[in-house]
Amino acid sequence: LSYIPIKKNPFVLNSFIIYGITMRNINDITFILFSVCLLASTSCSTHLNTKYSLEKNIHLQKINLERKLLFVSNQDGDREIFLTNLKGENLKQLTRNSRDDYEATWSPDGKSILFTSNRENGNSEIYLMNADGNAQINLTNSRGYDGQASWSPDGKLIAFTSDRDGALAVYIMVLDSGNIQKLKTNNSSVSSNVNPVWSPDGQWLVYRKQNEQAKGDLWLVNLKNMQHTQLTSHEKYDDSLPDWSPDSRKIVYQSRRNKEYNIYLYDINKHKEIKLTNLPSADSQPRWSNQGTKITFISTRGPSGRTQVFIMNEDGSEQFGITDNRFQVNDAEWLNDDTGILYVSWQRGHGSNVFLADLKSGKHDVISPAIGYQSQPMLEPVVFSKKSKQLSNHLPTSQDDTIKSNVAMLRQ
Repeated sequence: LSYIPIKKNPFVLNSFIIYGITMRNINDITFILFSVCLLASTSCSTHLNTKYSLEKNIHLQKINLERKLLFVSNQDGDREIFLTNLKGENLKQLTRNSRDDYEATWSPDGKSILFTSNRENGNSEIYLMNADGNAQINLTNSRGYDGQASWSPDGKLIAFTSDRDGALAVYIMVLDSGNIQKLKTNNSSVSSNVNPVWSPDGQWLVYRKQNEQAKGDLWLVNLKNMQHTQLTSHEKYDDSLPDWSPDSRKIVYQSRRNKEYNIYLYDINKHKEIKLTNLPSADSQPRWSNQGTKITFISTRGPSGRTQVFIMNEDGSEQFGITDNRFQVNDAEWLNDDTGILYVSWQRGHGSNVFLADLKSGKHDVISPAIGYQSQPMLEPVVFSKKSKQLSNHLPTSQDDTIKSNVAMLRQ
């Protein structure tokens, strides 16, 4: 299906739209794990048939189960942000209002959380709060849409999408001062820039430039000289959801071409695009492992046609699944040490929960058992020493005293 903009949150590529997800009933609580190795010829063979249990937390001793996990849930009637740990214990609701709160992301030091909310008259804004949910403040305070906030690696800047000046565009905010700058491009009036993602070294932003048909190409901006470079150029194709390799030299993304979704990689040093998956299925949502050697993604391949979690090497070899095709899954994210993957799975036709797959044991545990739909799991960071060059010299002085005073209050 074609991407259809939605007023309040027009840019999230929802798996319900792309895949036409339907909910399935579950008859028992035992999954059968199999792993399918896809060869270059696209022939396949099953090389695992390991049972795994939903019994919680009896086999994850080597994973730090005290790690905190953010996720979004509608268990109180609308989308709110919750906090738990990998044991599924100490559940805490961080936001509480009659509107939607979503897109929660940790600051690099784990002390703050950015999120999007439409709590003010249904208008999407970007908020900042402490990691315990206190001191929630509106950072953007503008008419129209503000969302898709992304932290810089040093935690001092955020990039986000806004239509405050008309067409959708990417903006950068200095958190301590509230200074805001729009990324200037030579885009036509009918195009828009969305979905900014920082490189791990803090020197680049990749973003999606979409035309009036909502078809998108990926662009790269060098934050030293503000030079923009087009990475993909396909008038009828749609490239989206980019994710950086840990060394900031490669970008992996999904692309819809010839009515099929596949995963592609762009090598910045070689100026070369590489197709990693090539099956008549929908492969999407690629995410680099923290070591940079593996990529996880979501795929509809398999007998059921349901989306499942897959892993492959960075060159596209050794593609295999870690979920068993019985239930629809989504939102796969690596643990920081790459020993496991968090994902969302739908069961019983009435909701979804966050699961943790231990890649060594092959066991899967439910982390957020709750009524309703749980989504967007985001594990707290563990590495606080990443450094990036200061970018504030590129940003103009802001006269927005409200943002300055709000951020200053939060930092006290």
